[in-house]
Amino acid sequence: MRRTKVIATVGPASLSPEVIAGLVDAGADVLRVNCSHVDTVGLRDRIRLIRDVRPNVAILIDVQGPKLRYGGEPRELRDGDTCEFRFGELGLPESRSGTDGGLRPGQRVLLHDGRIETVIEAITGEWPDGTIRVRVAHGGSLQKNKGVNLPDTEVSGSVLSDKDRADLEVAKTEAVEFVAVSFVQRPSDVEEVRGILGPTAHVIAKIERPQALERIDDICRVSDGVMAARGDLGVELPFQVVPAAQHKIARNALRNGVISICATEMLESMTNASRATRAEVADVAGAVRDGFDAVMLSGETAVGVNPVRAVEVMTAICEAAERDVNLPAIFADANPATAAVTAAASSLARRIGADALLSLTYTGHSARLLSSCRPGAIIIAATPSDAAARKLRLVWGVHPVVAERDQDVEVAIGAALATARTRDMVRRGDKVVVCASRLSLRSDADTIWLHIEP
Repeated sequence: MRRTKVIATVGPASLSPEVIAGLVDAGADVLRVNCSHVDTVGLRDRIRLIRDVRPNVAILIDVQGPKLRYGGEPRELRDGDTCEFRFGELGLPESRSGTDGGLRPGQRVLLHDGRIETVIEAITGEWPDGTIRVRVAHGGSLQKNKGVNLPDTEVSGSVLSDKDRADLEVAKTEAVEFVAVSFVQRPSDVEEVRGILGPTAHVIAKIERPQALERIDDICRVSDGVMAARGDLGVELPFQVVPAAQHKIARNALRNGVISICATEMLESMTNASRATRAEVADVAGAVRDGFDAVMLSGETAVGVNPVRAVEVMTAICEAAERDVNLPAIFADANPATAAVTAAASSLARRIGADALLSLTYTGHSARLLSSCRPGAIIIAATPSDAAARKLRLVWGVHPVVAERDQDVEVAIGAALATARTRDMVRRGDKVVVCASRLSLRSDADTIWLHIEP
């Protein structure tokens, strides 16, 4: 069974009940809604449509964040020229700008998603009519609504727009499982979102700015997961260092025991074609080898010619790549006390060639700890909670089942195994390492059993 999870974005090409069902049946573990392409009312409608069609699938809401776009008239910028922009023209909203937005002479302003590079020479006045004089290092044709990036600038103010706040209220009301936060720069950005959501959803910090990459450990400590969002990250960093940055994000997430997602252009050619390129296959396989919990499809399933086929290809690549991957015990080595029992269970499973591990978990915490140890066998996570089961669908190696949790742990193990049998997860003769707590339903795992399926 596949251990790397697949996220598929729902968009115009995949909004019908038939295609949504097809995405999940083809292997999508989580369905994503990109708030950049839907208003708040439409967001609620898409969440409810997914719930109606596949109530057991997890939903990830990706809030838009302060994506800057050029709002002025078209102009031609030539190498060596100097020109001026107003704060408002560069898309800097008042909530994030303060008086000068953190901009300083010598910092770069990238336009048209990095195709045009300019350097700030002087700043005059304040938002919105203050001006920024720049020198053009690499010119080009600048059109309205093209992306603006400030790779050297730590922009002040909130990471959330008014629309983001409205979308977060919908996510909270509809009890979605995951919320991804765009353009995170610091841990406080994540904490601001968590303050709005409460315990409803797990918060995923999108790493797409150099400032976030520098603080990756601190951001991991306050997040439930991180995403290597390679679109803007690839604009704000030199392209040649993006693979190393991707690897760093995956390993830091694993060390901290949080979810990691690799995203952007993974099977981009399948937006218009029925086959992936060899480079794309290698890219997905590389993300599996890096140890990411999940890989994500964006335009391929949102506007692509065959969304279901894109998911089928992604799952096939992951399954093939996993045959040659043996991930190191990074989390267990970095957190010996926290991982004491789950690391022992994972080690035992490897030594005896276990077919599966069974985690009895109430909230999903024990199963996530076991996943962080990256055992060689799949993890069957038995929980009495439908909500906890959906959240576990994004966790590497975990296959959740909903089963009653009796106070008697032996009875609870029996119920979990019975449910796993109905799903064909365990078969006669299988060796299953069981990890659970004898103390209470909500305690961390403290005991390991070895079960041979009769």
